[in-house]
Amino acid sequence: MRNLAELNLNEMGKRVERAAPTTEMVTIFENEFSVTLPPEYINFLMYCNGGHPELNLVVPMRRTDIAALSVDHFFYLDEDREGPLSLWAVARAWRTSLGEKRIPIATDGGGNPFILDMSDSIPKVSICLHDEDFTVVEVAASFSEFIDHLELDPDMI
Repeated sequence: MRNLAELNLNEMGKRVERAAPTTEMVTIFENEFSVTLPPEYINFLMYCNGGHPELNLVVPMRRTDIAALSVDHFFYLDEDREGPLSLWAVARAWRTSLGEKRIPIATDGGGNPFILDMSDSIPKVSICLHDEDFTVVEVAASFSEFIDHLELDPDMI
């Protein structure tokens, strides 16, 4: 997985200063949602717990019919279980629509969640297009691949 510093994660243009989740917090989350988060995603949370990536554009794998997607922000995991960008709150809100083994990890500007689909041994990253009858489109074969394929949006330079 690429050096996470390259993403230049920020909140309102300032460095994200939210503390990393504790190992205990990750375990409690995993137990509540009956999932095992992939190590590379946990490392990401430990590095930067949420925020907007400057490298935010990703093209879904093996899809020429879908335009590049933009990550608006990643959700955070901490004691706040109700905040609108809290992984706790978002995972609970989307559970009925996404199913038991899919955890939202980020969102695009239109509110479509990027999700970790943990129904396979290597969790892949997909996006749920809620305005297209909740169609789920695979974006990357793993969280590492998702991070590796994030690019600078040429329209935002």
